[in-house]
Amino acid sequence: MKISNELKVGITIVVAITIFIFGVRYFEDLPLFQTTYSLTAEFDNAAGLIAGNLVRVHGVSVGSVNAVGISDETGKVEVQFHVDRKIIVTEGSYAVVSGIDALGAVRMDLFLGPRDAAPIPEGGLVGAGEGNDLFGDLTARAPAMVQKFDDVLSGLDQVLSETGTMLSEPNSDLRSSLASVRGSVAQLERLLTEERTRISSILRNVEDATGSIKTLSAENGPSVTKLISDLSVTMATLDKELISLGDASRGLTELLNKINEGQGTLGKLVNDPSMYHKMDSTLTGINALLADFKANPGKYLGEMKLVDLF
Repeated sequence: MKISNELKVGITIVVAITIFIFGVRYFEDLPLFQTTYSLTAEFDNAAGLIAGNLVRVHGVSVGSVNAVGISDETGKVEVQFHVDRKIIVTEGSYAVVSGIDALGAVRMDLFLGPRDAAPIPEGGLVGAGEGNDLFGDLTARAPAMVQKFDDVLSGLDQVLSETGTMLSEPNSDLRSSLASVRGSVAQLERLLTEERTRISSILRNVEDATGSIKTLSAENGPSVTKLISDLSVTMATLDKELISLGDASRGLTELLNKINEGQGTLGKLVNDPSMYHKMDSTLTGINALLADFKANPGKYLGEMKLVDLF
């Protein structure tokens, strides 16, 4: 059976269209044999978005832009796009145009709403968020940046001009400072030249001392180790004694606090003046009694019998 040229051309066109459709869906990371979910978004500025740009959710490509145009009703930029049906776009979702317009790397990022919200119907409108265009912002701020840059250059030119003027004047502070620095450098260089031998001798002595210490450490290694061990034991014992001293200090502090607060006999004696006066009065009475007993012992012993005394 002979196939006509027209049929061959028709079959070739159908196959090419099929390959093109599947290729587009493949490069957009869309399922090859599943339908997509069409939606619409409106923006004040397209920011370079064109048909074919990617639509992403959390950085993953889930669809692409179908068409970009001006809405007859609102006058805004109307963007028609489609996403994989596995992506559930609910109420509260919004789209943002992102990327760099100057480089042609523009995309639309879709931020999904709450999962428990009602899904947006086929062809429904998705809210629009504000995107960032780095080069657009730079372009808007370019005049101010150029003005600041020009001010910086003017200030730098003025500084350089004043510096040149100061360098050209023989008695300027700058030339005096440079002359002082040059003299200091010359004196330092002369000092290093004159003391080169002494510096070399000092370095050799330091090297010899280091070698001697290294040799001494190698020859008396066990003694040094034992000394370090004994020192560690002594430090541990000292730590324990310090802990004991700290406990004693805390106990003494508590005792002094109780005395200051008037607790106990000693505390009352220290803090209550009446206790002091009573004790002083009692001691005075005892002293008077002892003095009278020494002066007149018979007064106290006359009525006592021998049996009472012994």
